[in-house]
Amino acid sequence: MNKLWFLLLIVFSLPAFSASSETQQAPPKTNLATTSTADHSTFESLHQEFDYAPDVTEACLECHTEASKQMQETFHWNWAKKVDGIMVGKAKNAFNNYCVSARGNQSCTQCHTGYGWRNDDFELDAPENVDCLVCHDTTGTYKKSAASSGHPYYEDQMLSGKLQKAVDLAFVAQNVGKPDRDNCLACHALGGGGNGVKHGDTDLSLIDPSFGLDVHMSSEKLDFACQDCHTTNDHKISGRYNDRKAFIDHELNMGREDRMGNNVSCESCHSATPHDNREIDNHTAKVACTSCHIPEMARGPYLTKLSWDWSTAGDLKEGKPYVIDAEFDGVEHHAYMSKKGTFTWGKNVVPEYRWYKGELEQMTFQDTFDPSMAPIDINPPTGTYDDPEARIWPFKIHQGKQPFDTQNNKMLPIKLYGRKGSGAFWTEFDWDKALVAGAKLNQLDFSGDYAFIETLGYWPIKHMVAPAEQSVRCSECHSTDSRLNGLNDFYLVGRDRNAFVEWFGAIAIWGGLAGVGLHLMIRLISIRRRKAQADKEFGE
Repeated sequence: MNKLWFLLLIVFSLPAFSASSETQQAPPKTNLATTSTADHSTFESLHQEFDYAPDVTEACLECHTEASKQMQETFHWNWAKKVDGIMVGKAKNAFNNYCVSARGNQSCTQCHTGYGWRNDDFELDAPENVDCLVCHDTTGTYKKSAASSGHPYYEDQMLSGKLQKAVDLAFVAQNVGKPDRDNCLACHALGGGGNGVKHGDTDLSLIDPSFGLDVHMSSEKLDFACQDCHTTNDHKISGRYNDRKAFIDHELNMGREDRMGNNVSCESCHSATPHDNREIDNHTAKVACTSCHIPEMARGPYLTKLSWDWSTAGDLKEGKPYVIDAEFDGVEHHAYMSKKGTFTWGKNVVPEYRWYKGELEQMTFQDTFDPSMAPIDINPPTGTYDDPEARIWPFKIHQGKQPFDTQNNKMLPIKLYGRKGSGAFWTEFDWDKALVAGAKLNQLDFSGDYAFIETLGYWPIKHMVAPAEQSVRCSECHSTDSRLNGLNDFYLVGRDRNAFVEWFGAIAIWGGLAGVGLHLMIRLISIRRRKAQADKEFGE
């Protein structure tokens, strides 16, 4: 019965609703001045020759005495949280269908907020291991090295034919400030191996987006920093983590202290009824704001990766790895790499839609699965039509093909980065060695038998909010060619057929017309009778 009420709500809402390259780096910043109560360039402790980055952290902690302690309590530091009794995250058990596992890929440490996380010997509780500069650099010159597990470049190096100069640690330390978009996007836009690869709604275009690309972050109007939505408290940044929902409720809660650093939602500022139009606002009971206000992902100048097939990786020409480039919508990209396999890319891509209540079910290396059920959902969103907390939400669903243990029916990590003799795939291009080494690094049993299986990875779309006039039109959902054709657990007007509903509608329409006709006939008969009565009385 609740579905029928929702159907009727949508029916009466319709009229009003219709009114409504692989690796890039962020460019260096030009504004070194940051509004603050302290000028770090005057601190004597920072005026020295730093040849080791942890020494900078120790200098920072002379004043910011609690910073490391706070940082080491966050997900940005630990890269894992306990979920149902098991640690889940980049650091342990969890995986995706991009580079699969952070363990075995030192490249990931270029974004970790620490120095030297190479293996289990890393001291997670050592305060000097915290990297203050990766988030607080305002110069744009601070770069971290994969070869040194997240330490900055201490010497000049040639990388892919380009000179990476050694980082001047004193200069960076004297020019620290509040994190801005450059700091956040240097990692979150480049995750998965390049600009726009992982997130369909987060790439380097958000450093300075046009109003048409993102109404919140554009300098043309609101000019939001990331922290305006992702509020922070004690270095804890709001958002969805493995142990925490992206949002808790759908009520206006801007300014409530208990939300600082805990969650973020559109309703935090706008409430669930922002349109001043009852028919449109009724949709928010089941439809997320982002479903209407982010019509496409990767709407800027960059592509996003849509599929990654590891099974084709390892092919060599004359014993050497090679790359095949292609072009999509005027943008060049890698279509094949010996190191990684085959890719497909997209731009201005319509998202796919799923029920979502802010949680993703993260599959781990400990979980078994039935290979006959491929493609395997490795982190599906939670929620159904009947769940009052769930909303229809847009997703990038990334298609992968990755290795698994054919005897244990478990996913396998890959050791990618390392020296010759370590089994690293990017060095030796030997799947057997890379999978044995990857399993050992992740403390997994590996039978030695493997194959590749198709997987699906889910990434919620929440950035690149378009202007209201570009929002999704009614007909894009309420039609046979609906955006919501992946959701079939409820009746959608204009898309679905239901005998009861259609008979009910037909009876209501024809019954109404019949009532009007009957009323007209009664009126005509009544008029004639009154006229006849009047003629009779007048004749007498």
